[in-house]
Amino acid sequence: MDLKGFITAPLILLVLFCSHPCFAKITIGVSSENGESLKYSRKHFHGELKSAYSCVINHLDTDYDVITVPQARLIKMLQNNEVDIAMPLLLLPQRDLFATRSATIYQVGYELISHSTNPDLSIENLRRQANLNGIVYKRGTGARTLMLKYLGIDKNESISHEHQVSTWQQAVDFVAKNRAGITALPAVIAKDIEPHHFNGITRIKMPDHQLGLYMSSHFAKSAGATAINDASKTCKEVR
Repeated sequence: MDLKGFITAPLILLVLFCSHPCFAKITIGVSSENGESLKYSRKHFHGELKSAYSCVINHLDTDYDVITVPQARLIKMLQNNEVDIAMPLLLLPQRDLFATRSATIYQVGYELISHSTNPDLSIENLRRQANLNGIVYKRGTGARTLMLKYLGIDKNESISHEHQVSTWQQAVDFVAKNRAGITALPAVIAKDIEPHHFNGITRIKMPDHQLGLYMSSHFAKSAGATAINDASKTCKEVR
């Protein structure tokens, strides 16, 4: 083999062997629906979730770009392999159907917001209120699933009426104005909403829920996915 062949043959093999992770940056999508808890600017993560998520992402050997998009759009991009990683996201069974979840990276608290002034805050009474006055939730966030699970209502069960809104504050305002009986939102979001929006309503602490990230079906086959899985187990935070 001449010198040219000696040099080019390994390069050809490298090109054939390498796929997406070798030469291209991966794309990380950050949901814009998490308030101030996780943001990306000037090549750094910021917010309450920064420590845990930065710890995980820093284990990648591949360069990456970060985009910030509304969560409903981010979920769609994840399904279509338009982003490699989507975060921060609740780890929910319906998302496991089209993407690969990490281990739990952060445990996040949720609040159930009720219009009822009834001192009886039993699950049975709250479920009755949801069935009577309906529920409201921010679209694309998984809040509906968590709410129904907490109330012991099957996700396919018919509720008198449901409303989808585009902001967390709108959901709270719906309940405050008695246009819906129940909503749910993350505690980290609730603390960013001005107190007067909660006038006349009851806030109930729900159990913590599991927050992590999801990897696209394409990226999940890469060595980077293995690094993410390993890191997510060691970088977990509980608050």
